[in-house]
Amino acid sequence: MNTVMVTGHFDPFHDGHLDYLKQARELGGFLFCVVSTDKQLMIKKGNVNIPEEGRREIVRLILQGMGVKNIVFLNIFDVDTTSVANVIRMFKTDIFFRGGDKKLEDMPAKEKKICEELGIEIRHAKMNYPTHGAGMVL
Repeated sequence: MNTVMVTGHFDPFHDGHLDYLKQARELGGFLFCVVSTDKQLMIKKGNVNIPEEGRREIVRLILQGMGVKNIVFLNIFDVDTTSVANVIRMFKTDIFFRGGDKKLEDMPAKEKKICEELGIEIRHAKMNYPTHGAGMVL
């Protein structure tokens, strides 16, 4: 049974996020879902639409409804940064599954290095919604 890590702001949750989680479900038996904190979201985007606990609960309920074995938690391991390097190192999943809007060459060097050191496979979702976010879900 593979363990898979997914990460995201999920603010607001949209059709691209749903597709990302569906693809992740196909990769493994247990999903570690890391939701950015409000502080991380402010660093990245400059505003918060849905507070962190609300975003975490939305994702948790969606995964529960999809029948996915999971744990959904806030990224308290990478404080004052938008990186997920520390959480990758801490949980050492089999697969680090990145969103369809991401590319390997754009992956932060620290995150890539940790995955390589720990033998974590890096995979990317297919971008099935090129206008991801057009179908917003609040």
